[in-house]
Amino acid sequence: MKKWMTVPVVAAAAMLALSAAAFADGWTKENNQWVYYQNGYKVTNDWRTSADGGYYYLDGSGNMAVNSFIDYDRYVDGEGRMVTSGWRQIDGKWYYFDSNGKLIREKSKQINGVYYFFNYEGYMETGWVQDSNGEWYYCDPGDGHRLSGVWKYLEPAEEMSVDDSNSSMLDDGVYWYYFQSSGKMVRGDAGAYKEATINGARYAFDEYGRMTTGWVKLNDTDPAIAGWKYYNDSTALGTYGAAHTGWLSAYPPEDQDLGSDVAWYYFDNKGTPYYGTDVSLSDDDENLVAKFRRLTNNGKTSTYLFNKYGNPVYGLRKVSRSNGTVTSMYFGTKQESCLQLGEKSITEADGTVSAFHFESNGYGTNGVKNNKLYYMGKLQKAVDDDYAYYTVNGVTWLVNKSGTVVKNHNKRKDPQDVEYRSDSAGHKDGGTETDSELLVPEFVISEL
Repeated sequence: MKKWMTVPVVAAAAMLALSAAAFADGWTKENNQWVYYQNGYKVTNDWRTSADGGYYYLDGSGNMAVNSFIDYDRYVDGEGRMVTSGWRQIDGKWYYFDSNGKLIREKSKQINGVYYFFNYEGYMETGWVQDSNGEWYYCDPGDGHRLSGVWKYLEPAEEMSVDDSNSSMLDDGVYWYYFQSSGKMVRGDAGAYKEATINGARYAFDEYGRMTTGWVKLNDTDPAIAGWKYYNDSTALGTYGAAHTGWLSAYPPEDQDLGSDVAWYYFDNKGTPYYGTDVSLSDDDENLVAKFRRLTNNGKTSTYLFNKYGNPVYGLRKVSRSNGTVTSMYFGTKQESCLQLGEKSITEADGTVSAFHFESNGYGTNGVKNNKLYYMGKLQKAVDDDYAYYTVNGVTWLVNKSGTVVKNHNKRKDPQDVEYRSDSAGHKDGGTETDSELLVPEFVISEL
């Protein structure tokens, strides 16, 4: 009995020794597959290193994985080694792995000084990209780098849901966009425009980021024209898309009560239109605050006065001086629309043609000029008689039918028994006739 029981024990020990030898810890090849044993068991679903310092993954069967993503975060190449610190093209798409072999996903990353976007699957994106904050970017279709500080002529992204109801914006579905140094596309808020200065010029962008041309309303203002700018819709006007500066002949903005005819406008170096301010003196009267602009047009430098619509005025106008007094100025015909000086024959608002005189500062003469009497620039002359008295600036003058000041006059006119008398300066000196009512200019009231 004792001898019989000893044999199986010895045999079992020998068998265990042989098994341990057959499954020594470490790497080995089975059925042409690399496997890894630890404590005599095949490792599965875990990483192990090799003599080359690389990391290798053992799948659920214990076989070393090759050319595979591991849990969507890492990747092993054709040799089974985990990819680290670099780019890898897989099935035609580019991925980037950090020093720990972690796949870059759902974020942007700066690599060698350039930014790239990686989506939730981890591959590099190209074309339009929108981040989690709703900002839009554009990545080069070739190498995928994020564009910055550049213009791009593109079709909008399908996800933008662009509203093309504004026909003036249509451009065969392709538009200019600008991407800032941060890579963000410039765009306005919903339903509004944003102006951006690029290389010294100003441009306007709608809520979809499209560069806009023509009239653009940037703000609600009073007067309305102050909130508008014009962006060049032709290279003949200047840099395409840039805010216009200088003179422009154009229709006014369509959706504003700014008139309907083609008119002249002038824009300063920021693209802001010049405009004036209307002041109502009474229910049936109005004048303009005199804010003059000395500008050059067609090589000629002249003085202009702009109305609340942004247009240079023309015709005979009532204006307020800085001292609070009111006078007249003449801005010529519509074709001229600039300040006129000296003696002028003007058709007034009521159709009457009258003589006027304007000083070198443009204001209508008040008093005697060249031995003729004027009030607010209009010639004061006898109308109902051969002579008439008019009081201007507190002094009463005697004038004849041509408006000439009559001096040293002492005549009686029968049978009315009326006397017109004047001294050596032409001032009223006795006489029985009363002053005539001043001949007041008939001003242009309509602003266009």
